[in-house]
Amino acid sequence: MKKAWAGVLQAAQIENFRWHDMRHDFASQLVMRGVDLNTVRELMGHADMSMTMRYAHLAPEVKMRAVEMLV
Repeated sequence: MKKAWAGVLQAAQIENFRWHDMRHDFASQLVMRGVDLNTVRELMGHADMSMTMRYAHLAPEVKMRAVEMLV
């Protein structure tokens, strides 16, 4: 698998990217589209929310839109 993955990255001219990085993107994309964190936790297979929070990085504009909902 490692050899195939390295070949894919090389063919796509992608550097400094790991298979595991896609988990971070998956969680972040779900959160930025409004999926609640507990659902993301379940989809990721995490036992507790603290691990999910490590994966679910929010872009600054998403945080701004959240605050703007109060206006």
